[in-house]
Amino acid sequence: MNHRINLTQVVTAVRRATLPVFAAAIASGATAAAAAAPTQNQRDFDYAHQQAWQIESGDSQSPIDIRSGTVVQAERMPGVNDAIVVHVATGGATVVDNGHTVQVVPKQSDVIIRGRHFRLLQAHFHAPAEHTIDGRRYPLEGHFVFRAQDGRLAVVAVLYRDGNENAQFASIVRAARRGVASPLASFDVAALMPDDLDSYYHYLGSLTTPPLTENVEWYVLQDTMELSAADIDAFTRHYSHNARATQPLNGRPLLKYQRH
Repeated sequence: MNHRINLTQVVTAVRRATLPVFAAAIASGATAAAAAAPTQNQRDFDYAHQQAWQIESGDSQSPIDIRSGTVVQAERMPGVNDAIVVHVATGGATVVDNGHTVQVVPKQSDVIIRGRHFRLLQAHFHAPAEHTIDGRRYPLEGHFVFRAQDGRLAVVAVLYRDGNENAQFASIVRAARRGVASPLASFDVAALMPDDLDSYYHYLGSLTTPPLTENVEWYVLQDTMELSAADIDAFTRHYSHNARATQPLNGRPLLKYQRH
């Protein structure tokens, strides 16, 4: 199953003054080790004492509150090859409750972002949602972590609202066991994402768990997905609060890409 996403070129859509920021992200990147769940002492993931977490630099941290007044509408650039194609593998995966979230590792799922090849390393979830929209917080958020061959990270974030049951999400939570990689016979990442992947907010940020590595490309989808009260309750039995507090934007460009 393929999803084709037509995106405006990220770098050229940002104001000229912001180009060095994105160039730094490409040059430095984030390591594969950072993309996977970091091996840390449990106290490093104590969400009640987040102020004790060690931050690498602190100027470009995630998550953020996406405020309408700070969003810049991205320009469409004619003649730019802005296609992104996600090759969704619908095979199996492994699921683990790793001590700070429920994480899914698929057998294979790839994405081409403006000619750059990324692989889906893992998906995991936070309750309540970490990103907020004009201060509104959704009950749950999914992070789909992609890594390029040079180590650069791109995270697609999906916000989940109360509604109908999501069978794929329910199967993931049922399979989760603390510290044990349990097999999941069927995993379709598209079942966890909305149909409209063309409309999203984009900014440069960080991982939201230690080591809080920066230079991570974030794509927060505007369309939300539904989860039933039973879905959300099943997850919160594992983690009722594993969300990092929102961080200052610190003047970073925050772009909005809208389907026409």
